[in-house]
Amino acid sequence: MKSARLKKAILTLLLGLTIIQTGLAQNKMSKDTIKSSRVIHDNVFYSNNFYLNQEYGAYNDMKLNMPYATNHTGFRPLISDQYFVEPNYVLDSSHHKSWLYRKVYQENLFIIHDSADKFYATIDPLFNFQASMDHCDSNKKYVQNTRGILIQGNIGDKFAFSSIFWENQATFPTYLSQYVKESYVVPGNGRTKAFGATGYDFSMSEAYMSFSPSSHFNFQLGYGKNFIGDGYRSLLLSDNSFAYPYARITTTFWHLQYTNLYTEFMDLFADPNLVFNTEGLIQRKAASFQYLSWNIVPQVEFGLFQGMIWTAGDQYNHMAFNGNYFDPIIGVNALTYGLDNTNNIVVGSTLKYKISRNFMAYGQLLVDDFPQNGNMNSIYNQTGYQAGIKYYNRFGEFQLEYNQVRPYTYSGSDSLQNYSHYDQALGDPLGANFKELIGIVNLRYHHFSLHIQANYALEGLDSTGTNYGSNMFLSLPANTTHAEMLQGIRSTLMYMDAHVSYLMNPRTNMNFTIGVSRRTLTNSLNNQPNMTLIYVGFRTSIENMYVDF
Repeated sequence: MKSARLKKAILTLLLGLTIIQTGLAQNKMSKDTIKSSRVIHDNVFYSNNFYLNQEYGAYNDMKLNMPYATNHTGFRPLISDQYFVEPNYVLDSSHHKSWLYRKVYQENLFIIHDSADKFYATIDPLFNFQASMDHCDSNKKYVQNTRGILIQGNIGDKFAFSSIFWENQATFPTYLSQYVKESYVVPGNGRTKAFGATGYDFSMSEAYMSFSPSSHFNFQLGYGKNFIGDGYRSLLLSDNSFAYPYARITTTFWHLQYTNLYTEFMDLFADPNLVFNTEGLIQRKAASFQYLSWNIVPQVEFGLFQGMIWTAGDQYNHMAFNGNYFDPIIGVNALTYGLDNTNNIVVGSTLKYKISRNFMAYGQLLVDDFPQNGNMNSIYNQTGYQAGIKYYNRFGEFQLEYNQVRPYTYSGSDSLQNYSHYDQALGDPLGANFKELIGIVNLRYHHFSLHIQANYALEGLDSTGTNYGSNMFLSLPANTTHAEMLQGIRSTLMYMDAHVSYLMNPRTNMNFTIGVSRRTLTNSLNNQPNMTLIYVGFRTSIENMYVDF
């Protein structure tokens, strides 16, 4: 496993050095927005994809959502030469600063470019050194030791590339350790093996290449994550799961942006002999997604979505490929196969309304299946929705979001058809059969920021031997015709986190953080202790790792 991991890391780094990508100027923005959203490195426009980390992305929300800006924000990662905004102090002149100051606070560690500005590349270290203690669980101590490297750059004005690799050793609080032992993966990551008596050893790599032949087209090949929507969660496609291979085609014309995404996901539960800390047969399953975004007026962005998990192989990994997988037209597969086909189809929509310069409302609608007789309590009413609002100014952002998903949503006839990758949900990490309210406050002043988050969720969990609709890895029950929200083991989840960060270098979001997290899960099982985690970390935060479940 170690040698395979090393080979994968070497191949990924070589890919990052040889493949190419450029940002696509996907829509005209107001002159002020364009001027303030480009990042200049020695007069070179740097056009790599923007980091998905949501806390860091809050720096951009006010500029991205100016009332008369016509950019599309529904499909992420965004391309940074149009959308990326850094804190003002980063853009100040650094000619009189020392080399050490610039490298720590303003610049990439290594910068390589030619005199004609035809080639531009940067190399930066990635890391997460974190120590924590759980006050509620016998003052148990936990650590995370992450080391990695980020290589990205441009070749000419049509190509750019990026490559990332992380190696991790970590110990986790009790509820996360239980999750790893049940699913065989670390949240947001892939397979893991034991490290010491209670720790885990795991790694992840990402890379992409992209080509923009004109301002109307962008083509990307990569290995990474994607996200649809403007919220903290996405019910349609989120970055909750492990990275995956993908091809992304973005077409922009008039007030429309159309994205085709073709991926290959992996299923671990298809192997009945799989146990923790052992290798097993990993089953492959294909997926295709279409997302059409329309700026009806500059203040309103409306999106249509179709996602499909294809029955691409059997239990022996024999692939039965279907040419319709490449059908690029949204809605055709849903009309052809229907929502209850063995190919699991999910459709939905998004809506964003920029109320004013400081307020933005957003939402999503998800339909996995729908009853023919109109019975809204039917087991086939597999739907969900999201509603949220953001307030932002130059000092920070406040966000309030509600998510709800009915029982059995995202499920399939087996794990090869459900809406998952590497045993992790492609939507909300709570799965299905839940109601969730999330409040987030991000405040910042110069280098300092304060993040406060509170989650309150009601869940209907499954019991041993009975599928109440929470776990998508269980097959639909054979003789059930009625399904109510929160049926099963009614549980209340509360998660709170508050931390203060000192941002050092925004090129990789390098920061020093100290904070506290609190988690409680209340139900009749009482199978998880409460958690009050006090932590301190020095890290580069460019990805999201969702542990609020």
